Amino acid sequence: MGLLIGLGLCYVILDYALTNAPQNREAASEQTTEETESGETKKQSTPETPDENTRAVTVRVTGSYGQPFGANYGNLSSSRSVEGVIPAEYEARVSSSSSSGDYVSATAWKTTGDSRELRVQLVIDGTVVRDSATTEDYGATGARWNSNDPIESVAPQPAKTVPEKNKQKKAGETSVPQPK
Repeated sequence: MGLLIGLGLCYVILDYALTNAPQNREAASEQTTEETESGETKKQSTPETPDENTRAVTVRVTGSYGQPFGANYGNLSSSRSVEGVIPAEYEARVSSSSSSGDYVSATAWKTTGDSRELRVQLVIDGTVVRDSATTEDYGATGARWNSNDPIESVAPQPAKTVPEKNKQKKAGETSVPQPK
């Protein structure tokens, strides 16, 4: 009996996915995507309509050119997951009212096991208001700005790294230090 119920649920889910695939593809294609051939800079924006009560916040992901990453970014009411390559910028909108409690949050993670830097910055009107970075293998970093926070420039933050004593051995490494 349980097997029949499970099969029935699978059929319903599969049928729904197949019949709604064209609408889902159409909705996904409405996302704003801009690519330039020379710099490979990618800029995406959320479908929210700008108005006088919101402020644009740019989520900037930087580091080693061409490095792949994954990221989540958004505000109090919506979020988005993306995969991309460095450099990339995304736009989120936040309520400009300080009493709204709205915020912009962004988290990015490396999809490679290397020590190259991955940096996330939140930028408002050309001013970097939040900055965070990592160089850890498959590391993640994030930043958050609240709408009631001041728009003040912050200094670049040093990348989070793993202390040498906590690093795990990689395949092929010896446990005895080698002479230099």
